[in-house]
Amino acid sequence: MGKCELCGNEGSRVEADHKELGRIMICHKCWSTLYEENRMTADVGCSGGSCPFCK
Repeated sequence: MGKCELCGNEGSRVEADHKELGRIMICHKCWSTLYEENRMTADVGCSGGSCPFCK
């Protein structure tokens, strides 16, 4: 739990690689918005095949 780095709402957060801000912790609503607006970068550092971009 914590504060979303974009909207400031308290609650559960997920990590996102924002194109301008870098790696940030945000709420699920902001994550969905960033995804829809194509404002996140793909995580190229994954090596285990377990992230959403490897599937």
